[in-house]
Amino acid sequence: MAETLAKPDRALLQQWLQDARVQFSDCGECEGFHLAALRGIEGVIDSRLFLERYGLLMTTELEIRPMALLPLAADLGRLNMDYPILKIFLDVIDDATPQLVMAGILPTKPGLSLGQCAHFLSTTMDATRQLSAECLQLDYLFAEGDARRTGTNRALH
Repeated sequence: MAETLAKPDRALLQQWLQDARVQFSDCGECEGFHLAALRGIEGVIDSRLFLERYGLLMTTELEIRPMALLPLAADLGRLNMDYPILKIFLDVIDDATPQLVMAGILPTKPGLSLGQCAHFLSTTMDATRQLSAECLQLDYLFAEGDARRTGTNRALH
């Protein structure tokens, strides 16, 4: 008899995060798991992992200097080509500091394993770290200690 494979659910994803030694928190206000490893990177506002109907979605938002918005917008095509496992786009709202959003997607179906999930998390986190470092080097981000933020941060939830 064939064994039926279960599609990952929130409880299984939480167990996999623990098994893979990925530090996370659950704020209770959103459906995502907040990833501590990426929140410590300079310029990162938040990094979360969501279980969506189509699969896993990992997002990280960077706070962009308003003066860097035009050069970064011009550089988006190159960044998307240089980091093919990430989807990279700008999020600009009138009353908030601009953000660069990086997203990694892993389509899931019944039969996804811990190893596959861990590999997705590892490669997406590595690409996110590299892109964050590049954005800092290109002076797109607010540097720590700057007299910063001309706008207000929008709520994450």
